[in-house]
Amino acid sequence: MDMKTYIETEGRDAARRLAFLAGTNYVYLTQIASGFRKPSGRLVLLLEHHSNGKLTRHELRPDLYPET
Repeated sequence: MDMKTYIETEGRDAARRLAFLAGTNYVYLTQIASGFRKPSGRLVLLLEHHSNGKLTRHELRPDLYPET
């Protein structure tokens, strides 16, 4: 699932919790969702972990984490 879909399906409150757990803020997640920003490799791993795998490293940054 990509970030835009995550925010749409899980809701803003869940995205805010995810941002907090990953050490970033909700606005940054919306910028990722809109394609304005790309998350760092470290942030991608945190987002994958704290979303319980709903967000995957490959979907967030296929340039860094190609599908195997």
